Amino acid sequence: MKAAQLRQSILQAAVQGKLVPQNPHDEPADKLLERIRTKKVRLVKEGKIKKDKPLPPITEDDVPYDLPDGWVWCRLGTVAIHCLGKMLDQQKNIGIEQHYLRNLNVQWFRFDLSDLKKMKIDQSEHERYLVKKGDLIICEGGYPGTSAIWDSDNSIFLQKALHRVRFFAPDMNRFFHYVLYYSSLSGELSQYFTGSGIQHFTGQSLGKFLFPLPPLAEQQRIVAKVDELMALCDELEAAEKELDKLEADFAEYLPKSILQAAVQGKLVPQNVHDEPASELLKCIQQEKARLAKEGKIKKEKPLPPITKDEIPYDLPDGWVWCRLGEAHSICRGITFPATVKHKTFVEGTICCATTGSVQKEYNPNADVFVPEQYVKNENQWLQRNDIIMSTANSRELVGKTCMWKGTEKKTFGGFLTVIRPEAELNPMYSYYVLQHLWADGAFNVSSTQTTNIANINNEILMNTIMPLPPLSEQQCIVAKVDELMALCDELKAARDVSIKPVVSNVVPFPQTENDDEELLMVAQGEVSGKLSKELKQAQEDLFGDGVDE
Repeated sequence: MKAAQLRQSILQAAVQGKLVPQNPHDEPADKLLERIRTKKVRLVKEGKIKKDKPLPPITEDDVPYDLPDGWVWCRLGTVAIHCLGKMLDQQKNIGIEQHYLRNLNVQWFRFDLSDLKKMKIDQSEHERYLVKKGDLIICEGGYPGTSAIWDSDNSIFLQKALHRVRFFAPDMNRFFHYVLYYSSLSGELSQYFTGSGIQHFTGQSLGKFLFPLPPLAEQQRIVAKVDELMALCDELEAAEKELDKLEADFAEYLPKSILQAAVQGKLVPQNVHDEPASELLKCIQQEKARLAKEGKIKKEKPLPPITKDEIPYDLPDGWVWCRLGEAHSICRGITFPATVKHKTFVEGTICCATTGSVQKEYNPNADVFVPEQYVKNENQWLQRNDIIMSTANSRELVGKTCMWKGTEKKTFGGFLTVIRPEAELNPMYSYYVLQHLWADGAFNVSSTQTTNIANINNEILMNTIMPLPPLSEQQCIVAKVDELMALCDELKAARDVSIKPVVSNVVPFPQTENDDEELLMVAQGEVSGKLSKELKQAQEDLFGDGVDE
C-alpha cells in the first residue's frame, strides 16, 4: 500500500469512528448539537447572525454507513456559519487597500502567501470579509474543496472565490477539515459540485454537506491521532519519492556505468597471452601506409603524440591510448541545397541519412532523397559497420551516434560524420567507446552565441583519444556489453509497465490479518530501509505486533 492509499485508509477509519476507541463518558454529539442550536438562537436574537434557511432533513437514504454510539449525522450549515468573500471590482470598491486571499493562495492544509494581491475594503465590510484565526477557508472554484485553516493572528481578507467557514464550537474546525479532505480523496465531495465543465462548490451545497459528528472530546482524540499518522505518512511518501528517484537514476546511469567499466578495462578480465594493442596499432598504421602508397587513400598528416596531460586514467597492461584518427577513417557527409531534397524516391536521387536518422537504432524514416551528383567521393557512401555521428546539431545531441548495419546504397548529409573503424578493429567496440565519450560529455563543444547549434569538425574527432585493448579483449568486451545492455532494456521495460490495480476502492481500515502482512511489507521494508523507529512503532500500534525488526 502506497502512502497515498494509507493516508486515505487512515482518514476513512477516522471518519467512521474506527481509529480511536470511544469513551462512554464523553458528552454525546447530540448534546453538542443542542448547545450549538441554543447558541445560534441567542446570536440571531441579538442580531449578530441572520436566521438560517431550513436545511433538508437527513433521511436513511442519505446516510452511507452506521456510526458508533454517541455520534450523529449532521449538515455543515447546522454547526457553522459560512460566507463567500468580497467581489473584486476596482471601479466600485472603496476603502483602504488590504491583502486578500484568492484560490491560488489556498492549498490543502497550507496557504501560499508568496503572491498576495490587494483590493479596497471599506471599514464597514471588515467584519463580513475578515479572516480570523481558526477560520476554515475553502475554494469555491478552481480546485473546489481545497482548504486550509487560517492559523495566524495577522489580518487578511477574502475574495469571492473562497468560502469562510466559522464553527460555533471552534474546536470542531480541525476534525471537519479532515472529513472534507477524506471526502475529496475518496471522490465523494464531487457530488456537491455544480457545473459540467468548470465546477463550483456553492454556498448552498456547502451548507448541505453531510458529515459524521463525534463527541467533541473524541474529535480531539481523532485529530491528535490523525496528525501523528499523517506525519508518518509524509515520511513514508518521502521514502517512496527517494526510491522512485533511485530507480530513475538507476535506469539512467547503469548503462553509463557499464560503458565506463568497459573502456577502463574493468568489465572483463585481461588475458596475458593476448597480443598487446600496441602491435594491433602498428598493423593498422602499416596497412594505412600501404594503401596510401598504392593511391587508394590519401596520405594522412601525422597526428601529435599523446601527452601525459591528456590521459584521464591508467589502462590495464596490454592496452594503449591512441587518437581516433589513428584507428579510424573519418569523413564528413555531403552538402546539398534544401530545395533538392525529397521525402520519397524521385528518378535520379539517392537515399541520404539525416540527423534524425541517428537514434539508438538507425531510423530510416528520417531519410531523404537527393540527387546523386552531390556525392563527391566513394567515402561518402555508407559501408556496413560505419558509425554515424551527429556532428552539427543542438548541444545535447552533438556527438550522438548509431551503427549502420545495412547493405543498400546510401549516403549521408553534411551534418553527419562517418567514423569508419579499420578492418583490424571490432567496430562495436569503437561504437561503445564513442557512446561512452558522448555520455561522458567529451563532445560538449561550444556553440555560437546566437544559436544553439554546436559543431564537431574532423580535426576534433581525429585528435580525440580513446583506449584501445587487444583485439580478443575487444571481442569479449563487446559480448559482455551486449549482454548487460539487453538486461538494462529489460529492467527499464519492467519499470515502465503500468500495473492495473485489482481493486479500485480503498482497502478497508483496519486490515484483515493477511492484508496486514502485505501492507507491512510495502509500508515498512519494501519502500526504504531508512524509515524511523517512530514509524515502525506506529505501524505496530496501528496494525498489531507482526512487524519484524
